[in-house]
Amino acid sequence: MRKKILLLEDDNDTAEIIKLIVEEEQFEIVLSEVELLQSDISINKPSVIISDLRLGENLSGDQICRQLKADADTAKIPFVLISATNNLPEVALHCGADAYIEKPFDINFFMKVINEVTFG
Repeated sequence: MRKKILLLEDDNDTAEIIKLIVEEEQFEIVLSEVELLQSDISINKPSVIISDLRLGENLSGDQICRQLKADADTAKIPFVLISATNNLPEVALHCGADAYIEKPFDINFFMKVINEVTFG
């Protein structure tokens, strides 16, 4: 059974690129939205969650990370923040993310991070 990645990304082009990258590496990807996140986690049981930092007006990736890490049911799911923001390392550290990937990203580095958080 392939490992599942749950992706929160509001930019369709970036989501499509990530989808192509991870499917090539034999991961299954589930594209989610903030409103459907809890349901998608329950149904799909992802091995890792990847979230953009900037997701629109309602919630940001770091806020979602804090909420998931505070919940015993989701705290152990590795969480990876992606963004082009300058202070991403600090944001990732403060919200409890397991890793971060700065945009634009190198495909090999992207998969290295995903494999590290997924397989240890």
